Amino acid sequence: MNNKKIDTKYIDDWAISILSDPITKLPCPVDNFKLTNGIIDARIYMKNTFGYSDWKVGQDFYEVWAAEGIGYLNDVEEYKKEIAYDKPIYDHFKLKGDILDVGGLTGTVREFIDSNSRYISVDPFIEAIFKTPKGKNLAYKCLNERYNFVGALAEFIPFQSGSFDWVHMRSMLDHVQVPDLSLKEAFRVLKSNGSLLVGLYVEGGRSGKKPPFRLAKDMIKEILEFVGIEKYKDFHTWHPTYSNLIKLITDNGFKVAESYWQPYWKNQVVYVLAHRD
Repeated sequence: MNNKKIDTKYIDDWAISILSDPITKLPCPVDNFKLTNGIIDARIYMKNTFGYSDWKVGQDFYEVWAAEGIGYLNDVEEYKKEIAYDKPIYDHFKLKGDILDVGGLTGTVREFIDSNSRYISVDPFIEAIFKTPKGKNLAYKCLNERYNFVGALAEFIPFQSGSFDWVHMRSMLDHVQVPDLSLKEAFRVLKSNGSLLVGLYVEGGRSGKKPPFRLAKDMIKEILEFVGIEKYKDFHTWHPTYSNLIKLITDNGFKVAESYWQPYWKNQVVYVLAHRD
């Protein structure tokens, strides 16, 4: 362990007991991990692998976006609207048991899950814990409660195989460097009867086809980005259609059980429930 003392506010004994080396996947004592601001830092980067530079640019952008509440005006009412938009998802899918939230930042999904569940968030943005916008803290009651957090990437999850009942991936698979590896890791850490829930905006929505106005808008944004207007730069690492997303999930060992289209986004954002096949 390399800097200061572990902050037990962000890790319970049960979470420590299932830690593994993110590379070997073998059980790993907590003292073998480095710390960043008292939090376990298990981040493994693929700096020489295709897509890293684009991922890093996007990650830097989204860390600022998350910390400053861009798009929400740091307004508590805007975050309350977000909660209302998301609630139907978790009324439909009841997450309970041992839950791993990949790319979960400060764990806002806890607002909706069973209080008796055990929860862990992993995310590369360790500093998010200390930089949550004030409006978000006021809107989400769960942000006043302690929880388990480990700094990690979706491609290298630092927990032992077969540890979780649920893996939750919301609005993050279009930000990872290697989607296939992220899904393989989700499969690995799930119990044999475990469930995966992936929530994502998909290109073309439910139909798979972009309407003409969206095609025109995307073309204009590409032109503006090309001439150097950063405001319109796209920081996503890939843009799956619904069929692309289903193929990604099934190619990595899962059996799709259900697709639920989030009501607020009108057939643009889908939540896919899948089980280990």
